[in-house]
Amino acid sequence: MSGAAKFLTIDGRRLAYREAGAGPPIVFLHGLGGNSESWEPQFAAFSGRYRVVAWDMPGFGQSELVPLSTTRDYSTLARRFMDALGIEHAVGAATSYGTVILADLAAANPDRIDAIVFACGVTGMGHLDPQERARLRAVRRAELESLGQRKFAEQRNATYVKGGGAALVATVVDLAGSATTEGYLQAYGAMTESNIFNSLSAIKIPALVLSGRDDPIAKAADCERVARAIPQAEYHCIDNCGHYVNLEQAETFNRLLGDFLVRAG
Repeated sequence: MSGAAKFLTIDGRRLAYREAGAGPPIVFLHGLGGNSESWEPQFAAFSGRYRVVAWDMPGFGQSELVPLSTTRDYSTLARRFMDALGIEHAVGAATSYGTVILADLAAANPDRIDAIVFACGVTGMGHLDPQERARLRAVRRAELESLGQRKFAEQRNATYVKGGGAALVATVVDLAGSATTEGYLQAYGAMTESNIFNSLSAIKIPALVLSGRDDPIAKAADCERVARAIPQAEYHCIDNCGHYVNLEQAETFNRLLGDFLVRAG
């Protein structure tokens, strides 16, 4: 990818990230099934023209766990991550739960995010009854404590891929298996309390929203609903694609992203 991970420290906690290229910055945020290496095809495609940066979310990849409770906590840390790297403003691109974090980051910091890309983004579970959210967290904790992160990824994340064959499935399992159990559960807990639609009305910048037609997690209809809630959004649903659109259909993803970056200025 972009070589070995780099590290920085915020409040005494070490965060890992990868970086390549020079030019206008793009900050990539992964979801619960990934880490900074999730963006390898995008680093290869865009590092010749842009400064591309991707973090390992706390408790994922090589990042230490940072105690966080809410999506706002994650988005605030993402802003401080940008500060630490001297990134005053950037295009933000995210997948899965990363889109909820990015939406909050863009809404709370309109002067820092120039445009957004949501790829197979979940919407959060904040609309559910509190008892149901608590039940879902308990079930997920029991699964992870019984199986371990790697086996959990083999049983769950491997089924999220529609195209790409055995090699891509193995990559997805490696990415999803890199989280610590507590890092995953902390982020999952924040996601259960979140609702992306609370942030969208405040987003007044260009947006690209992508879905996979066969995504079992971020349903295409939900992604389209997100796009409709953002005044300057365009939406594309990609065929033969599950939840990992930037990996499963990297060529299509990169083409759509590249065209969007030109239009967004």
